[in-house]
Amino acid sequence: MKIDFLKPRFTGARFDEHTLPVEIARDLAAYEELIIELAKHLWLTDHPGRERVPKGFEKGFSLHLEGMVGEGSAKPLLAWVAAGALVLPAGSANYFEQARDLVAECVSASAANQTLPANFPKNLLDYFNLFGRSLRDDEALDLPRPNNAPPAVLNPERRKALVLAAQRVYTKDVELSGIVEETDYAKQTFRLRLKDGPAVIVTLPDVFKESVRAAGGKDRTVATVKGVGVYDAWDRLQKIAETHHLELLPNAALADELEELMNLEDGWYEGRGKAPDKAHLAWATEELVKSFPEDLPFPLTASTSDGGLFLEWIQNPWRISAELLLPAHRCELQATNISTGQSEEAELDLDQDGNWPALFSFVRDHV
Repeated sequence: MKIDFLKPRFTGARFDEHTLPVEIARDLAAYEELIIELAKHLWLTDHPGRERVPKGFEKGFSLHLEGMVGEGSAKPLLAWVAAGALVLPAGSANYFEQARDLVAECVSASAANQTLPANFPKNLLDYFNLFGRSLRDDEALDLPRPNNAPPAVLNPERRKALVLAAQRVYTKDVELSGIVEETDYAKQTFRLRLKDGPAVIVTLPDVFKESVRAAGGKDRTVATVKGVGVYDAWDRLQKIAETHHLELLPNAALADELEELMNLEDGWYEGRGKAPDKAHLAWATEELVKSFPEDLPFPLTASTSDGGLFLEWIQNPWRISAELLLPAHRCELQATNISTGQSEEAELDLDQDGNWPALFSFVRDHV
């Protein structure tokens, strides 16, 4: 048995090609669970004295993504599929359809700041922590309503309002960066000091324990966490309840400075100045970031007029410079004592083994 059940419409830049990102599948799976639980609630409300729905009630309902239909940014067809010749309990279909329409009415009431439908139980509002969580700020999900009424529009703000109508916190997908400060292996959490904010407690799955241990206490290593954040009604982050991805970037501040040079174009300096070749600048950036010693201060960085990379350290009384010639992969080093005028020079072929450590040793000898 197959019945066309719902034709929602996703709007936003990600859906312009009439496709659905795979992460949206999580939202649709949560929607299916919400429909089942709401249909059960509606049946039990209509049958006082019964503690359970009829046998086969839940098994008879399954949503399948059949394809994209009609016009719009992305408009999938969700079909209700029952395997084989399964016979549903009498009246079951009506309750699943009622649940579908009630979800849309609930979203519509939230959009209009109206009281939620009385027959929608507050405990089921928690499903909106999952249903719609993948939507970004510029995206929305239109849910059809019966009798040709305007569709109910679910967006991040309305999803948040629905969740907070039942509890004090709500969740959403997050990506945050900061410094790993402290790890509590007993509680399987670590504290992440955000770049532009306070510290937050992050759940630590076993798969990320070694990475967190390696980054702990290193101010130069930035950890980027993707997962599920818990927020209060004032949009204050309480914690990261689920950690899905963790990436470490050593010497992050140096990487950020070098990344800025990637934006230079020819003529960057008063109409003159050759922009660094992006491929060779990327090579130099990778080598510097992965091998820069923790005991050396970061240099000032700049591009040279002929497209090279210039690094400079000023440590009284020394001024040390390293000019990386690109694409030749050679380095010209110079250290000058500002007080005495004493000067030392060296030249390195950075494609030869051991010469990156030699560059850092030259700098270390004068700082």
